[in-house]
Amino acid sequence: MTRIADSGFLIALLDRLDSFHRWAKKVVEEEKPPFLVCEAVCAEVAAVTGTPDPLLQMLERGDLQLAFSLADEFTAVRKLTLKYRDQPMDLADGCVVRMSEIYRVCRVFTVDRTDFTVYRRWGNKPVPCVFP
Repeated sequence: MTRIADSGFLIALLDRLDSFHRWAKKVVEEEKPPFLVCEAVCAEVAAVTGTPDPLLQMLERGDLQLAFSLADEFTAVRKLTLKYRDQPMDLADGCVVRMSEIYRVCRVFTVDRTDFTVYRRWGNKPVPCVFP
């Protein structure tokens, strides 16, 4: 089973004051890395936490693995962001939903229940998510 990490999950993991920190930490202990990420998620997490260093360390250790090319998947991500423009879907979410289509047998770890219960992969299938 492929594990995909969304921004909120990683922010919760890195921020001890986050209300979902214990949940995220427990997930990492139980699921055993690596978690797949895209660069958009990494950029969002670094912006929110104020530093890229913890993410870079996780990538270096192999806890996270970059596994998505926006250059290759631009058209599909663009279609998703247009479909959900009333949400609106941000770039990281678009990439994560597309990753869930590419890695068919997967689970997306996210704290974003509001959006990820609405998003659909392949047009009509729920994104398989794990929420706190």
